[in-house]
Amino acid sequence: MKKFGYLSILIVFLTVSSFAGVEWISKITTTGNKKSMHSEMTSQVYAQDGDVKQVFKNVSKSKRNVYVEEGYWLYKGHEKMMYIVNDKEKTVTPVSLDYLLQMMGVVGQLVQISISDQQVKVEELAKEKVLDFMCNHIRVISDYTMKMQITIIKKTMMINEVKEIWASPDIEHLKEINQAFLNKDFRTGFEDLDKMIKKEMKLMKKIGFPLKIITRNIQKNKKGKVKSDSTTTMEVIKINPKSFPKSFFEVPKDYQEVEVSESPRIF
Repeated sequence: MKKFGYLSILIVFLTVSSFAGVEWISKITTTGNKKSMHSEMTSQVYAQDGDVKQVFKNVSKSKRNVYVEEGYWLYKGHEKMMYIVNDKEKTVTPVSLDYLLQMMGVVGQLVQISISDQQVKVEELAKEKVLDFMCNHIRVISDYTMKMQITIIKKTMMINEVKEIWASPDIEHLKEINQAFLNKDFRTGFEDLDKMIKKEMKLMKKIGFPLKIITRNIQKNKKGKVKSDSTTTMEVIKINPKSFPKSFFEVPKDYQEVEVSESPRIF
C-alpha cells in the first residue's frame, strides 16, 4: 500500500535527533534473498536549532516513491511542519506532523496489525570506535509473530530481527531530542507497532547517537519457510559541527505549493 509511505517518513523523524550546528552523511545499503530488496542511498543531514534538512542521493528506483532524490526533506521544529522540496519539479509539499499522524490513523482503521509472542534480548558488547568516537556497542535480538489483515486478506509472519548498534553519547553539540517530538503523543495507528517504536526510541536515547547499525530481518510463514531475509546497514561516514545561516533552512518561496494528494512521487 502506498499509504505506508507515511509510516516510513514518520519513523525517520521519530528517530532523528536535533543538533545545534551539525552535519553528517550516512550510507544506507540493503541486500536480501530477493532482487527487489537490493537498494542503497546516501543521506546527508544538516541540523541546527531544531531545524533538520535531509538530502537523499543515489536513491535506488524502488525507493524513489518515498525519498526525493532531486530535492530534500525539511523539518521546521518550531513550526512542527515538514516540507518535501522537489528541486526538479520546483514544488513544495507542506505536511504537518499532525496530518501524518492522522493519515496513519486512517491506515490503522483499514489495516489490522497485531504483534504477539514478543521476546527481546539485549546484549552489551565491547565498546568500539567508529569515526574516532568511542561507541556503546549492543546487539538487540527480537522474535515476534506479526498478524496482518487487510479486508479479507490475512497474513501471519514469524519475525526474527538481529540489530547490532554502535552509538556514541560524545558527539559534539549533541542536544536533547527536540521537545516538539518528546512532548508529542506519537501514534502510527498500530498499537503494538507503537509500543515497539517507543521501546526502541527509549533504548537509543540511553546509548547515544547511532553511528552504525546493522539489521538482519528474517520473516517466515506459518510453516516455517523463509519468505524474506534481508540485511540493512546504516553507517555514518562523516560528521562534524557546522554553523548555518538561517536562510539555509528556509522554504523556497518561488516553488509551487503542492498538496499531498497531488504528489504521487512522494507518497
